[in-house]
Amino acid sequence: MSPGLATIRLDGRQTLAVWADGFVLPLAEAARRCGISKPTPRSVREALSDWDTWCAVVGQVAGDGWLAETEVAFLPAITDPPTVYCAAANYHDHVKEMSSTADGGNWLSPMHFLTPPATLSGHRQPVARPAGCRRFDWEVELAVIIGQPAANVAAADAGAVIAGYAVADDLSLRDFARREDYPFFPDWLRSKGYPGCLPLGPAIVPAAFVPDPMDLELALSVNGERRQGSSTKNMIFSIADQIEYLSAIAPLQVGDVILTGTPAGTGNAWGAYLSPGDVVVAEIHGLGRLETPIAEHGGEPR
Repeated sequence: MSPGLATIRLDGRQTLAVWADGFVLPLAEAARRCGISKPTPRSVREALSDWDTWCAVVGQVAGDGWLAETEVAFLPAITDPPTVYCAAANYHDHVKEMSSTADGGNWLSPMHFLTPPATLSGHRQPVARPAGCRRFDWEVELAVIIGQPAANVAAADAGAVIAGYAVADDLSLRDFARREDYPFFPDWLRSKGYPGCLPLGPAIVPAAFVPDPMDLELALSVNGERRQGSSTKNMIFSIADQIEYLSAIAPLQVGDVILTGTPAGTGNAWGAYLSPGDVVVAEIHGLGRLETPIAEHGGEPR
């Protein structure tokens, strides 16, 4: 498992920490051990301004005194991305699962929607099933974090603007995917935009530690039962394709997050959905294990 940079709450304060195999070490202590005297960044976006330095700390820190991840509270791997872009229907097997007539091989370009940053939540943090929702679905996804401004980036150059990768679970409210009173397109906001419905973490693994992001195994389980399993090599549009497409529409900013799509095995296919008390675990080989307990919402449907 490659180490990464996590955002945690320690002693009541937001803190960056090195994460490795279920343990964390505050970044300030990690920097001291590595002989780095620079001020410690307070957020991932601050760290991105000197990413090479902090990646080096993440990759070489050693010693004892690490905290078990159960001793701290995790915040989203990046807490304040300028924009969160989400790819729709970007795995061949997922397209077949959703529609027997759709053919992703004939699509001309990717399709994305936006999710409010307020939807983000952290590893091991409970997510309340929104009021009125009974078809609460899961979607394991590879998240890409942009490390530098990027406008009109060619696919061949896309790797240069990527800071790192993380595990995401795009929790979806299938009940609200479409509105009967409005005839056009999915209602992305109401089906994706509730607080906590985008767990991201446990950490950002620097791109330098991921030899081939287009050949990573993804898996998701609910209460220990495997529901999704695939590889990023089964994407319809690659990470580079998506960066080229998005950066031609609007310049990507430092800290932007791109969710690259989910494979087959969502709740829609199983005919089973998430209920309070369930525990979802999304995993990507080399990037970590993202755990999400599901809780009940106490309010009325909106």
